Amino acid sequence: MASGNFPEDVVREILLMLPVKSLLRCKSACKSWYTLITKPSFKSAHFNSNATLKRSHCILVKRVLPEHVPPTESVLSFFNDKINGDDHVPPTEIIIPHFNHFLQMVGPCNGIVCLTDHRDIFLCNPSIRDFKVLPAPSFNYPHGLFSRTLGVGFGFDTHSSEYKVIRIAELYEDDDGDYMFHSVNVEIYDLSTDSWREIYAIVPYVWYFPSSELLFNGHFHWWADDEDHGGESMLSFHISTEIFQQIRLPDVCAFPDGNERAFLVLNESIALLLFNPSQQTYLDLWLMTEYGIADSWTKQFTIGPLVQIEQPLLFWKHELLLEKFNGQLVSYNLKSQALKEFQMYGAQESLRAVAYSESLVSIKGGSDIN
Repeated sequence: MASGNFPEDVVREILLMLPVKSLLRCKSACKSWYTLITKPSFKSAHFNSNATLKRSHCILVKRVLPEHVPPTESVLSFFNDKINGDDHVPPTEIIIPHFNHFLQMVGPCNGIVCLTDHRDIFLCNPSIRDFKVLPAPSFNYPHGLFSRTLGVGFGFDTHSSEYKVIRIAELYEDDDGDYMFHSVNVEIYDLSTDSWREIYAIVPYVWYFPSSELLFNGHFHWWADDEDHGGESMLSFHISTEIFQQIRLPDVCAFPDGNERAFLVLNESIALLLFNPSQQTYLDLWLMTEYGIADSWTKQFTIGPLVQIEQPLLFWKHELLLEKFNGQLVSYNLKSQALKEFQMYGAQESLRAVAYSESLVSIKGGSDIN
């Protein structure tokens, strides 16, 4: 299929309008198209165009298949842009074998997501079925100390054009079954070198709840202690400068208080949801109206009561996606307050969801995004 009748810039603009699935077929059409589509500059322009125009936007859901006993097989499922469309149309699915019930999904970043069970970590671009298992960290910890993952983060350094995975690890001593906390270690994986390195940083203890880890505004965030104020904080890590910052949470947060926390994005701001799963679940929504400013936390409203809700997952337009106690995906309309059920189930507490824009970016040393 020749493209000689069209100027190269015209061909490029046409191809930029196509979805990833079509572009993968177009790579086989002719040598010139293959060369164009595989250029890093084209991949970057295609992703940025999709993100700007909100083409190819969808919801990416991770779940563990409930029919497997024990539940060990995870699935990534795409929902199209119209969440209120026909939910009987089966979504596109990708099987992720050999990972357990507690698989977390963080990101996405340029179409890549990081998946972890807090032991194994791998990167995935589900648009092009590209996977990479990360090597395990292999540091020489002081004799007698062991390492346990507290939190995992993922992001893109716009200054060095480098993808980074951040692991916050607890070092502890095990004296004949008697656990003794020692310190918190910070380790960073660089995709271009396929290796881990340690950085010196004094960070608080990080706690994990589903949906308590968030990539936003060039920073990654975890739920953490706030020893200075005797409460809780959002621990922020700047992907480029590798500097940590603690952002105090509202004073109503006083762990342990029976509530769970979720960090989501609403109206281009970080939202904090406080909820106590029960038969009648209320979700208090706080918004950080000025990024990084603790005093800007403002309570917006309370959602509920909702029945048998396990956890919130994602704000999508005027909907809040949630997981029910039985592992079913549901949505709550913030305007009509109507609850809608989807015919999608996972093992209990296994659902995660992110807003996703498809991408041609490959997982390799270096970067396709500038």
